[in-house]
Amino acid sequence: MSRTDDLFALFGNSVSRDPKGKNARLHFFGSIPFDDGTRVNREDGSRIHPHGTRGNPSSSHVEAAPLRATVVAVVSVNGGVGRSTLVTALSSGLQRLGESVLAVDLDPQNALRQHFGVDHLRPGVGRSSLLNAPWTTALQAGFAGCQVIPFGETDSRQKEGLQRWLTREPAWLAEHLSAMGLSAGHTVIIDTPAGNNVYVHQALSVADIVLVIAQPNAACLGTQDQLDALLTPYLERTRAPRCHFVINQLDEQSAFNREMLEAFKLRRRTSPSVVVRGDALISQALAFAIDPLDNAASSPAAADINELCRLLIALKRAA
Repeated sequence: MSRTDDLFALFGNSVSRDPKGKNARLHFFGSIPFDDGTRVNREDGSRIHPHGTRGNPSSSHVEAAPLRATVVAVVSVNGGVGRSTLVTALSSGLQRLGESVLAVDLDPQNALRQHFGVDHLRPGVGRSSLLNAPWTTALQAGFAGCQVIPFGETDSRQKEGLQRWLTREPAWLAEHLSAMGLSAGHTVIIDTPAGNNVYVHQALSVADIVLVIAQPNAACLGTQDQLDALLTPYLERTRAPRCHFVINQLDEQSAFNREMLEAFKLRRRTSPSVVVRGDALISQALAFAIDPLDNAASSPAAADINELCRLLIALKRAA
């Protein structure tokens, strides 16, 4: 029941500064993961660690600066549960409540760009990582003063290369976020692809809080064993993230939805942290790339989202 579910211009202007294209080609091939899990500088054979530090196979990894921001990983086993819409609304809601919010899209489908209506031509997570560029160059303005880093446009070759790389670079996300110099006042909200994949594991590895999103339907209920298998290794760590279950887009007028909600409570042996009611105003915000909380006064879902925002702030302060 689970639905897991340009070759970028070869350094465009940078090639023009190198008539033979040699440096661009070296940089390109040096940035794609090889079978041994490292990136290789073709000129001297040395290995290049994330952020461009060099060494030989026996050298130790350069320590990244500590990550002080609070990281919220938004995950789901099933697709189509409103995860990206919720990430957008939470980013706006937390920012309105005084938090400094950074929304990061780790989903190669690049949907968060559409929700925020940001520039689709600028590099995002995907190309910035392949170019070994800092993520600060990919920052764009979001709603209510928050910031967003979209995944950005990537082709199939880039996606495959990045995924191979990340399976061998478990600290990739931690290092990129640490390099941004975020403070303890920041909250990073990470949108992940549905299912069990390398991006989800990267997010879970740095998460302080995990929000599991599901809809009140049989498809989501049927994937709870998969969800438990995915989360258990992280929830058993010494410093385990706090995990909260969110039922999204509940139709209170639907008897079936209400029955599914009760079934989830029995299956999880606890009530969901928050139930977010279905609301056309929130869903329609995507079509117009507007802040989903602009009409909060007339939106029942906005009240639920603000409740969830207050829960996240309380969890952050209690840490």
